[in-house]
Amino acid sequence: MQRINDEKKKLRATLREERSGVSASSPEAALALRDVFLASVKLPENAIIATYTALGGEMNPAPLEEALITKGHLFCLPCIEARGTPLVFRAYVDGDPLCLGYLDIPEPLTTSPVLEPDVLLVPLMGFDHSGTRLGQGGGYYDRTLASLRQRKKILAIGLAFEAQERPGLPAAAHDERLDLIVTEKSIIDPVS
Repeated sequence: MQRINDEKKKLRATLREERSGVSASSPEAALALRDVFLASVKLPENAIIATYTALGGEMNPAPLEEALITKGHLFCLPCIEARGTPLVFRAYVDGDPLCLGYLDIPEPLTTSPVLEPDVLLVPLMGFDHSGTRLGQGGGYYDRTLASLRQRKKILAIGLAFEAQERPGLPAAAHDERLDLIVTEKSIIDPVS
């Protein structure tokens, strides 16, 4: 387990730097990802979609959100209520006030209703074709996906730059796999 954690830590440092460079040099990537997603991904009707606020060069989900709102989907954002616990999702409409939560990540006010998503749009540092995701290292999405998958069918979709792919990422037993990965160029379906 320690060997896997060490490998992940080293990869995160490399991928964080690479992702920032790709993000800065690819201003149209989020629009291209939106188009790839809309052409290929079928979501449940009126789904509650958990999205995220792009930070540190993450793929920006905003153009995709704008398109999905017109299709009748509701959105929520993740909130960290306590270290080491699954994320809680609170309703969010573009323009709602946000506050800085744990780790200084923008999140809805505590007065926003809690929602249970049907679809999670997931940020990542790296991915592979088996659906393995390398995140920031806090384990929040892994705990959240494990918890949600015990209660309901959930669709976890990683949003990434094509350049974030790394074959054979290290994975621990508790790491939850993504159902799909969408980049500005393609859809990766780990099941197929």
